[in-house]
Amino acid sequence: MNNNQIKNIKSLLLKIIQYIEHRNIKNKEQIIKLIVKFNKYKRTKINKLIGIMAEFENYKKRVEKNQNIIRENANKNLLLELLSLAEDFNRCFNSNKDKNMNIFKEGIKIINRKLWNLLKKEGIKKINSKKGDVFNTDIHEAVSIQTIKKPELKDKILHIIESGYSFNKKIIKYTKVIVGKEKKNE
Repeated sequence: MNNNQIKNIKSLLLKIIQYIEHRNIKNKEQIIKLIVKFNKYKRTKINKLIGIMAEFENYKKRVEKNQNIIRENANKNLLLELLSLAEDFNRCFNSNKDKNMNIFKEGIKIINRKLWNLLKKEGIKKINSKKGDVFNTDIHEAVSIQTIKKPELKDKILHIIESGYSFNKKIIKYTKVIVGKEKKNE
């Protein structure tokens, strides 16, 4: 309750008391006791409401703090995995000093596999698009349009420039493609 509502209630109670006194009602004491009881009840409810509001504010602060802790831990774990990959790159490049190209190539393959496994574990998925698929603006980005001679290639993917990816079922990078378009007859 705000101050205006409290003032209005007090004003109403005073009017009731004045009415009772003016009319010389027999049960004045009983009515006054009811009014006093009502005021106590009102204060109790207001105090409970204030307590509930304070508890809710504390709950919101705890949830926000927990979310920050979870976010920090997730970032820390991802960074540790990326550091591991960076160290693998260093070992791989240092092995190249021995002029052993097979070890170098094998190291690059291992690092590549570890990187893609890490991305997959974190929720990254490659969007499956291939040459000949129908162009779809929900998952594709046309970087170029190429004139075609075959009408069956109209609005189809002619080339994939870059793969697209989703993160937790949301597109974070669209597949960049070249799309076929019929030559207009003039």
